[in-house]
Amino acid sequence: MKITTLSLWMAVVGSTLVGCSQGGVQSSALGTLTPSNVTNLAGSPASVPVDTGTTPKAKTRALVYKGPGACDEGCWQAAYDMAVRNGLSPTYVGPSDLNTVSTDSEKEALFQDVAIWLQPGGVSSEVMGAMNNTMVSALKSFVNAGGAYVGFCAGAFSATQYDGDSSILGYNLFPGLTTVFNDNNEADILKGTWEGKERYFYWEGGPYLTNLPAGKAEPIAYYPTGQIAAARSTYGNGKVFISGFHPEAPQYWRDYYGLTDPDGTDFDLVDEMIQWSTH
Repeated sequence: MKITTLSLWMAVVGSTLVGCSQGGVQSSALGTLTPSNVTNLAGSPASVPVDTGTTPKAKTRALVYKGPGACDEGCWQAAYDMAVRNGLSPTYVGPSDLNTVSTDSEKEALFQDVAIWLQPGGVSSEVMGAMNNTMVSALKSFVNAGGAYVGFCAGAFSATQYDGDSSILGYNLFPGLTTVFNDNNEADILKGTWEGKERYFYWEGGPYLTNLPAGKAEPIAYYPTGQIAAARSTYGNGKVFISGFHPEAPQYWRDYYGLTDPDGTDFDLVDEMIQWSTH
């Protein structure tokens, strides 16, 4: 049976939404949601692609990470919805999909017709602890060959050489460093800017970006402190776009915490992240 966002929220009062973090213990669950039992969390599909001046790639699949470290309380589900919203056919992927005995044909099959890898929120140290070398190498080869990587919150932590301020290795797809924006992981609405325009962001435990090498990464969004909230870059022939906040956050995340977001959901920002990265 499908349920509406309002009835879902009312059914879980007393639980706590989970955001993401570099490490440590996640918040408690809001409840397991799947794209099949939640109605219209992602809103209407993106109707107008971002102006990139290029022809869209023929590849139409998206791989959405759903493994250790990805919170089960709405994170990978929200990423899945964003792929669907942008006309992609998502498939869940995890560390166990490839290992040291995986053949080249199995690796090729996993990434067949894939345009983008979406890394959702959660606990990045758990993600990197679970990802084996074979899977990481395959992901990096995919992006290097022209694929796309988009990461939200923990997905931003994982994208750089190190997982935040730790010594844990990240995917090393994005230049620069990530650092926790605020040690208080409680969800909040932050007033920032996106491409110079005022926007309000849903934030919950994510990083800011620093030490971006000149000419190799482009800051796109800033927190109210002036620290970089989102940026994009290239990796080989591919593109990488990461955000320390949660542009994919559905409205019910805000409703649960009683947060007022003056400009509503930020799905249009995710549209831009996906469209830029895949074109």
